[in-house]
Amino acid sequence: MVGKDAPLWTGVLTLARNGAKRLPARVTLHRGRVKDIEVAIQSAKDTRMLDIKHRVPFDEAARRISSGSVLALDPMSPTDQKAFDEYIKYFKTKSRAGVARLEGNLALYLLPAGESPEVLKALYELNTHIPRNGSLLGIIGESGAVAAPVAAPVAAPVAAPKEEASKAKPDEAKGKVEPKGGGDEEGGKISSKDVTE
Repeated sequence: MVGKDAPLWTGVLTLARNGAKRLPARVTLHRGRVKDIEVAIQSAKDTRMLDIKHRVPFDEAARRISSGSVLALDPMSPTDQKAFDEYIKYFKTKSRAGVARLEGNLALYLLPAGESPEVLKALYELNTHIPRNGSLLGIIGESGAVAAPVAAPVAAPVAAPKEEASKAKPDEAKGKVEPKGGGDEEGGKISSKDVTE
């Protein structure tokens, strides 16, 4: 009989940061869907790695815990611990989670185990066997914004008097307003400051 905290899947994935610093990892799926792991494996098929090209704040990655798949990534052997420690130090220094885009609308979010315990409290409550130090934690979840704040209602445009409407610019006369902030309507785009070095 399989216990509540028994791993759902174990295997190996290779990580990289912008195509460099390859890191083979022993991966354990503690919570979620094996199908998400299959998507990660398929995404790594051509390059034989999951490439971390973006970063997001830890709390942004943590928002995916409730609906995502939770992984623990550990060194393949004791000799790989130094490379793991370098990845952990990198993400801690940046105070960011790494993001590797997967196929479809999924991404793998990587966080150092034990980092920001208040943010990861929900994660550790889900499974007592999730590592707390010396490992990376992965969350496979939707890419882009999650639980974006609801915009405040906007007042309806007031119609201009007929004589002024004819003088208005075509877009103003129709009440068309361009979005601010560079047109990022999805909220899921990552700024250039979040791209890893």
